[in-house]
Amino acid sequence: MSYHGQIVVDMDSHVREYEDVDRTYRDFIDPAYRESFERLSATVARRRETGQTTALFMNPQAIIETSDESRPLGVHDRFGLDNVRSAPQTKAEARIARGKDPVPREVHWDPSIRLRDMDRAQIDVSVIFPSHSASYCALRDIGFESALHQALHRYMTHYCAESDGRLRWALTANMRDVAWTVQELTYWAERDNNLIGVLLSPRCPNGRLLDNPDLHPLYQRAQEIDLPILVHGGVLRSPLTAGATELDNSGYLIRAFYQPWAGMTALGALIGGGVFDLFPSLRVGIFETSGGWLPWAIERLEGTPGSRLTPFMKRTAADIAAGGQLFHSIEAGEDYLEYCVDALGEDIWLFATDYPHSGSPWPDGVPRVTGRSDLTERAKAKILGENAVRLCQRLKR
Repeated sequence: MSYHGQIVVDMDSHVREYEDVDRTYRDFIDPAYRESFERLSATVARRRETGQTTALFMNPQAIIETSDESRPLGVHDRFGLDNVRSAPQTKAEARIARGKDPVPREVHWDPSIRLRDMDRAQIDVSVIFPSHSASYCALRDIGFESALHQALHRYMTHYCAESDGRLRWALTANMRDVAWTVQELTYWAERDNNLIGVLLSPRCPNGRLLDNPDLHPLYQRAQEIDLPILVHGGVLRSPLTAGATELDNSGYLIRAFYQPWAGMTALGALIGGGVFDLFPSLRVGIFETSGGWLPWAIERLEGTPGSRLTPFMKRTAADIAAGGQLFHSIEAGEDYLEYCVDALGEDIWLFATDYPHSGSPWPDGVPRVTGRSDLTERAKAKILGENAVRLCQRLKR
């Protein structure tokens, strides 16, 4: 074990499944959707040949869903802005400026590279999320969305198979077809112990929240098979959350507030909608929204349980936060981590690096936690791994 004999679990790492759709999906796509996939693959190939972006999302010229976060603050019109770059403008540039090693692109198809990097970073187990696949809900064809999710699930079982339990993966829910998701979850839960939980976006594609009763069959099945719900969103891609249209395409503000707002929305809906009370054994983790806002939000959500507005909520937000069902990731270098632990205790927080995304602290995430003087050794051990094992019971096997 990596820290004083205790397990270290990175609860939020990623594959970039979109980097090469052929290598990720081609061998695993349902034959019924082969033609749809070939059209997608051909579009990517044409874009690559002509030097255009091959991004599926998060780009003004993206293939599936466009977005724009390029507006600079403080100017009337972009054409009036001098093209002066006094500081790195992208995460990748900033990473290079900080002297960080690049992560090889092959990591998304060669698990040995990931395992090597985990050894270097003192990490025993990594939980792997896709990067963009939850946004396939932007496709018109719900069946094709399910087929892409299914292909990725098949791919991830192969990717994690020879890791001796060190690589674990999250199943992506099709929030537009809950019955299919329940069936897919049941299938893989019975066949692959490396499946660790169910990825949900912070909001439903139709704009409804995570209290949506349409999701209850999924919550029920996850509770029955003892797998957690893992809430993880993205930036300015479907399903869109608060800030998608309100921040006027300002990348500065979107990068600062979009994901925390999504976390607040998810948390409030789960608590106020009574999800933790209707499913008292269901565990939920919320990821990549930073943690400093959570104590404040728990206080703000301290409404009266069972009121006219919260008829299925039976406990206060504070009781739910202390009850062992709710978990939340932190960033290793967060200034407010001591405050978070003091306010909500040691048992809720999860270590997460976001590897190999460009904002990741890799390979220094673990030392950033172990080197802190404002946390007890007991708190460090819980954050680095013990809490993850409580959230994801399969890590005990």
